[in-house]
Amino acid sequence: MKGSKIFIFLLILISVTAMLLSREPEEEHIMVIVEEDKAVMKIPVEEYMVGAMAAVIDPEYEIECQKALAVLIRGNLEGNRQENEMEISIREPYYDFAMRRQLYGENQKEYEEKFTEAIESTGGLIAVSGNHILEGNYHGVSAGITRAAADSDSVPCNKSMEAEDFFYQKEVNKEDVGNIGEIKRDSAGYVEEILVDGKIVSGEYFREQMGLPSANFELEEGESSYLIITRGKGHGLGMDIYYANELAKQGWNYNQILDYFFKDFILKKIIV
Repeated sequence: MKGSKIFIFLLILISVTAMLLSREPEEEHIMVIVEEDKAVMKIPVEEYMVGAMAAVIDPEYEIECQKALAVLIRGNLEGNRQENEMEISIREPYYDFAMRRQLYGENQKEYEEKFTEAIESTGGLIAVSGNHILEGNYHGVSAGITRAAADSDSVPCNKSMEAEDFFYQKEVNKEDVGNIGEIKRDSAGYVEEILVDGKIVSGEYFREQMGLPSANFELEEGESSYLIITRGKGHGLGMDIYYANELAKQGWNYNQILDYFFKDFILKKIIV
């Protein structure tokens, strides 16, 4: 009797062992480290990208525009991953589930499914230029023309001037901003350097300090204040998301859209 129990136990043990050995190993994913409220979370890249896209693009924009953005975001993530590491530490705009719920309300599921479609249909694709990942800059609305960068040309985006948030103005007291002197601009009209109280600061620094949507701005001086008028939204480098959506409306696919803003790249599939 005792021997039969041992025999049955061994049969069960062999069966369980065989079942465990026959199971497919769990697929390992590259994870993005996100810090929120002093808590650290690890989120798979493609899942993280839903929140990253939500933070920078109108969910009702055309799917081909969203695909182009997905390729750039994925490339930026991969560019921040150390070789052979399975985790990425990056500080980029990101909306978590609760933020998306508050922002989208009853449309959350619909919008997130659209983001997911853009991500999955470009699954693993990044843009590569030469021996490096494309410098995948993007911004909300250009000032009618984008700025040139290492991997992107300066290209016209006339339709962007029709965007609702293209113009912005703000009046600031002179005592708050200081004495403004010479302004140096790039070929697209964005301020590269500005003299404030005798010190040269970058246009992007001035933009950040003044809470401006763009570094493409003009100043109208009054007796005690400056009226600052800006054009566009964002740093103006790389892909103008608003204009990319206009191209998508005309039937351009995501590869053609990327080709308009960036130069000398190919699409490469990576493991995510």
